[in-house]
Amino acid sequence: MGNADMQGAHRPLQFTNIGKAACELTGAPGVSYVAGNDGHQVGSAAQRIIGHQQVVIQPNATASAGLFLSSAPQKSNCTQMKVRGIRVYPPDSYQAAFVPMQGITCKPPQNGPFLRVGPILPGPNNDGV
Repeated sequence: MGNADMQGAHRPLQFTNIGKAACELTGAPGVSYVAGNDGHQVGSAAQRIIGHQQVVIQPNATASAGLFLSSAPQKSNCTQMKVRGIRVYPPDSYQAAFVPMQGITCKPPQNGPFLRVGPILPGPNNDGV
């Protein structure tokens, strides 16, 4: 992971099926930090971990992908910038969701990536990347 350290926070990024039929997701979601009232992307998108399996999510069930947020921006000499959250694109989707999550990242040109995301796996609490 460029410009990042081994310390940081591991969180599950949850995907809940709110439909009436089972759905399938395969791969890792697209994730990036966003800032400002316009929700513009800050820095590089998350590094996606290769390797995946097809996950069937039944109605009202949840699957999750591990998300790692590096602590490098808080420890570096970069120009720090506050972020409002993350933008998440489920695999093979062009519709994103906004997840509020205040934090700090580096202003470009020190782009990171300061995020890493794994593939979606069955269950709500996958936080390993």
